[in-house]
Amino acid sequence: MTAGSTNLAILGLQWGDEGKGKLVDLLSARFQNVTRFQGGNNAGHTVVVNGQSIALHQVPSGALHPGCFLVVGSGVVLNLEVFLKELENLRSRGFDLGGRLLISDRAHVILPHHIALDQWREGGSVKIGTTGRGIGPAYEMKAARKGIRMGDLLHPKTLAERIQLGYEEVKILLGGSSALPPLETITADLVRLSQPLLPLIGNAQEYLWKAWQGGESILFEGAQATLLDIDHGTYPYVTSSNCSIGGLFTGTGLPPKALDHVLGVAKAYTTRVGSGPMPSELLDATGERLRQVGREFGTTTGRPRRCGWFDAVITRHACRTNGADGLGIMKLDVMDGFAEVGMVVGYRDGAGGVGTQLPACASDWDEIQPVVKLFKGWTAPTRGITDAKDLPAEARHYLAALCDEVETPMAYLSTGPDRAEGYVPAGSFLEPLLK
Repeated sequence: MTAGSTNLAILGLQWGDEGKGKLVDLLSARFQNVTRFQGGNNAGHTVVVNGQSIALHQVPSGALHPGCFLVVGSGVVLNLEVFLKELENLRSRGFDLGGRLLISDRAHVILPHHIALDQWREGGSVKIGTTGRGIGPAYEMKAARKGIRMGDLLHPKTLAERIQLGYEEVKILLGGSSALPPLETITADLVRLSQPLLPLIGNAQEYLWKAWQGGESILFEGAQATLLDIDHGTYPYVTSSNCSIGGLFTGTGLPPKALDHVLGVAKAYTTRVGSGPMPSELLDATGERLRQVGREFGTTTGRPRRCGWFDAVITRHACRTNGADGLGIMKLDVMDGFAEVGMVVGYRDGAGGVGTQLPACASDWDEIQPVVKLFKGWTAPTRGITDAKDLPAEARHYLAALCDEVETPMAYLSTGPDRAEGYVPAGSFLEPLLK
């Protein structure tokens, strides 16, 4: 396998925040193109380069590699103000994206009334746990055919007309509870903000098709994760897009045969931000220790993440959904020093039966109790280990059991946040890229 002949997807297998950014950053230097295919600025990847932490929200993580061309696909929803600030932040830190960034003319735009509607809903009695950044309403407007796409910004004279229907609908929903800016102000701001981005807007599907047909390598970068997928996640506590494998194809316009390998990413434990079921959650000192040692606070919002043992049930589901060829296991070092480490290997239902299926209905999750298998912990540190033979025997035993439970081999192990901290196991399909 060579980067010149292989297209790879990197997808989250839990509820997001697995550490995908590090792997995209590690791999993107070996690829000619990196594509973000769904989500908005409710997602965040943090990469650490020479001890310097850089948070990315809408810009593909290949931004940190000068030879990498970046594509924002049609499945993404963009907040223009946030996107511009992110580009400026990268520029100020020495990463100029001039001449190597393309934004799909079919990607949708997040507007002020989308944000207002999102925040109004989250202020009510039923909370999904969104970031309040308007992502959900932007996707709603897309499905209702009332959205604004990046290509529309090339036609400023018709913008107000395109925006009006969705804007008026939100005004009716909110009533007097929110003072929306006038439609004229929203349109004028959009025209102003879009000016530096206009040269970057184009046909991303055509670009990617030609890149694929020409033998160029493409890395597909997923945002959020499978358990947040609107179809295959813990509905309704999910995001508003398809962040599993199906979203890759609808968010780029490429066919399934354009993809060669899928790398699924999971932490060695489990975290979740926001509301919704999480059977493995630890509401005790152990959970707090994972949070503090792992620095489990959201890249985008700063919210503390809920923490618990590795959940093999949800991860197996995600591996099957995505057809994962291998696992990228992140943050093993966070678990150093525990006397015991646990793993959820099944769910006990209200009738006492044990299974490994995910409930479809939110109410069914209420009866679920985790079946936890305990493993002996390890005292020797794993931080910075770059060779499997140097891992403590207990850690090797834990990782072997984890891979057996999710029925997927390990393709990469991270032992710290920096690029250099981790290794590729012998026989991994990533060997030609990361050795």
